[in-house]
Amino acid sequence: MNVKLNFKRTSILMAAAMVMIAFVGVASAENMCQIITIGQTKSTSTQPLDINPEKVTVPVGTCTIWVNFVRDQAVTVSFRENAKACIASVDASTGFEGYELDAGESCYLSERLKHGKTSSIIWGTPGVYKYTIELLGTPYDVSSGKKLAHGVIEVK
Repeated sequence: MNVKLNFKRTSILMAAAMVMIAFVGVASAENMCQIITIGQTKSTSTQPLDINPEKVTVPVGTCTIWVNFVRDQAVTVSFRENAKACIASVDASTGFEGYELDAGESCYLSERLKHGKTSSIIWGTPGVYKYTIELLGTPYDVSSGKKLAHGVIEVK
């Protein structure tokens, strides 16, 4: 079973790498992509999700790609603390939309990412952008307001 899981994980990473290579080939040579993986932590952890890497520093023009490796559960990536600045700094994105939440709070939110699915952003403006990964369809559902993992993108 471990071999099967590792094979699937490797296949997904290879697919993400091919997308990244295709994107970089079309874009100028200075543009790159940073892959951020979302996975489940060991059962001894207090948080059910793991982001790798949790903090990335990238130059303007770089894309970040989030890949969900959590089996049988969907996740979302949300920028809430600085949603309007985040939206204004994005040159392009795949799978993200701006939302107004019930509390009047702005949010830049990814679509529901099932196992193996991705969302991405190309950064056009320097800044520090904090995001949250939330697990959906569990007792930790997004409607409960529990934030499960945090990450930071620093664009220079």
